Amino acid sequence: MDNPTSPSGLQEDGHLVAAMSGGSSTAVADGRVHVATPAANGHTRADSAEQVVAPVDQAAMVTERMREILVTGGDFDDIYRHVLTAPGKRVRARLVLDCHRLLPSAVSASVPDAVDLACAMEMLHEASLIHDDICDSSLLRRDSPSVPALFGIRTAARVGFHMAGTALQVLARVLEDNPVVCAHLGEAPGVTYLDSISDLSAGQLVETMTPDVDDAALRRHYEVVAGAKTGTLFRLACSYGGTAGGVDHDRLRALMRYAEQFSLAFQIMDDVRDVEGDPALGKEACGDLDRRVPTWPVIEWLAIRPDAREMWLSSTTSSAELQADLVRSGATKAAHDAAIRAAETACEALETFPPTPARDDLRNLALQVVSR
Repeated sequence: MDNPTSPSGLQEDGHLVAAMSGGSSTAVADGRVHVATPAANGHTRADSAEQVVAPVDQAAMVTERMREILVTGGDFDDIYRHVLTAPGKRVRARLVLDCHRLLPSAVSASVPDAVDLACAMEMLHEASLIHDDICDSSLLRRDSPSVPALFGIRTAARVGFHMAGTALQVLARVLEDNPVVCAHLGEAPGVTYLDSISDLSAGQLVETMTPDVDDAALRRHYEVVAGAKTGTLFRLACSYGGTAGGVDHDRLRALMRYAEQFSLAFQIMDDVRDVEGDPALGKEACGDLDRRVPTWPVIEWLAIRPDAREMWLSSTTSSAELQADLVRSGATKAAHDAAIRAAETACEALETFPPTPARDDLRNLALQVVSR
């Protein structure tokens, strides 16, 4: 059997990278990713050399590669199949693959290696979600039973650690196979690498240590938590993707600014959808209100509504009452506006890169997050 952490199914020189959904396929040749789609007469035609894999195809490609890495006849195969059945949007994978191709003329790692880096970031993310669901006692994840709800808390904890460990193995293999590209990895001040992975758990801990109900203090606290819980993996995806793509230190720092503001916009919009009960949330709405977590819409509400503090602190105020008042007060709209400002700031950080489809996709990704 091939080593699951080596890109045996992802070959260069025009060979097939992975089967795509919808009857299309993807190949790598001349350093570019090419898409082949069925023509009207049923034959396959190759698109132009400048076409890159669409985000939806990137997600399918990464999910299929994750299946190769994770489902290997081991004890956790059923759990991994369950997780991969509802893969989410693969935002972190998209960040890796876009950052990898921001500088087309730079010396870079191969596309298959970039795909494996994307898989590693997604596996770290999936592992963090499993542990989040344990901490929050969440029954649903992406409209399906959460791993702890379906398989038990102890098994969920074990599989979360196993998936994170596998991600680190994949990451180590890619770094080892690319000594030239990764020679200066970790040397750029202000750039997040794996030595900051503990920020994920620190963010989870700090989230429960809220300051007094003062909107200015809560905003600072929120930004710290969002930067740790959400921002850590976004920054890691950009730093490793950018490093694999030959991005220099100054531009890596620009990617950190992009990731920081993008993660803030992403987290705020996640909170808005939690309050509004957006069907796209994929889990129980108002969970943070039930636990009295001061999300950004709540912070806006505390600043807008004169009696909000008393309502928030009262044990007799139901989450349904809080939800209705938050929406009615305009707090969710104010939070949405804050997310838009953060997304625009993220886009400004990308101006240091030349115009490319990858830069456009990073901009589109940030703007898509704040669209309703």
